[in-house]
Amino acid sequence: MKVKKYLLGIITSVVILLLAACGSDPRKEFTNTMFSSKGQEYNAASFEMKIKDLTYDGDEGGAYVKMFASQLKDMSIDGSYAVDEKKDTVEMEITANLFGEKLPFQFVGNKENYYMSTSFVSGLLDLANSFGYPFELSKSDLNKLKGKYIDIAEAGDTLSSGELDKKTKPLKDKTFVNMEESKMGSEMKKLIESFDEDSFKKDKDVITHTFTKKEIIRMMEKIDEVAKEDKDYKKSDDAIEMKDAIKSLKKDMDKMDIKVSINQKTKAFDTEIAIAATDEDAASMTMVMAISVKPQKNSAKIKIPSKKEIISQDELEEILAEITGTISDDSDFELEDDIYDYSDLKDDPDMQELIDAQLDAMIEQIEANPSAVTEAKANEAREEAKEIFNDKQMKKLNEALDKALEAGTI
Repeated sequence: MKVKKYLLGIITSVVILLLAACGSDPRKEFTNTMFSSKGQEYNAASFEMKIKDLTYDGDEGGAYVKMFASQLKDMSIDGSYAVDEKKDTVEMEITANLFGEKLPFQFVGNKENYYMSTSFVSGLLDLANSFGYPFELSKSDLNKLKGKYIDIAEAGDTLSSGELDKKTKPLKDKTFVNMEESKMGSEMKKLIESFDEDSFKKDKDVITHTFTKKEIIRMMEKIDEVAKEDKDYKKSDDAIEMKDAIKSLKKDMDKMDIKVSINQKTKAFDTEIAIAATDEDAASMTMVMAISVKPQKNSAKIKIPSKKEIISQDELEEILAEITGTISDDSDFELEDDIYDYSDLKDDPDMQELIDAQLDAMIEQIEANPSAVTEAKANEAREEAKEIFNDKQMKKLNEALDKALEAGTI
């Protein structure tokens, strides 16, 4: 009898476990974790993005493009961000690791303005130096930039931060804020939970799903559908951009898979994006990119730059021009034309392929905007191009410039 009771207890336990497992839908666990308000206890995160694989197969650019694609595999971006919801402020630090150099970016802002630290300049010059451009940052220039910020809206020659916020605020308030309780969040949860259940895998605390190109398109269409209920969205550039993005994904991408792994306990996200595309010239490209986001808690205050710490776009351009030698003061200083010797480029087949591609792109711009070509600009372009272009390339450039000038649209 005791053996029978033990067997009955074991069988009952197994049945309960099986029923519990069958009743637990990994799709619901996935969406509940993704849209959970519990994630709001984290007000910061660290992140990392890296290109794991990149291949290019095509005639345009040849060996140089393939070499460049190979170098991109070693590039990565890492950083962190923090948000203060009470004061409506945010800060972000990003370090781009490019060609063995580190390029730092720092952003900070509130609902009114967004600023970027000028700390990126020194990193940019280090990157330029690694390519053989002998730019230097003097102590006086360094002091001018130390601890300074520029207004992103001003530097980008875009709408002022206030106008931009006003334009997008209704969309943010009504559509994308508080995803767990919003209609957008509800509709997205329903859609994701309608995907194939077997494609959602759970391993301990981590749930994983790979969104296919078809699923991604359906999600984008759902976002567009719900967002259109807001009249401001219909009139915004967001609606146009979403439509173009969906069209491009359908037409231009052979493949797009996004593998998302979510840790239910730590709320950490690991994403792997795999894309493949073929253009009209039969050139193909494949890329695999990995993104990792780890939520954190931040107690430090986010400091918005004071007026003394903000420099204008003109001030930054003046400093950069002094560094690169593109302007001179009232003295008789002139940049010697023979400092750089470009003659070797004309004997390098790989570089010639790159220069040919750049020349074609330049001619396309000239043909698309002939009204922008003036006699002065044309002469300046001819003089600068002589140092780099060979006779055949110069002939093509001169013909394009002459044609634009003759069009009478200068």
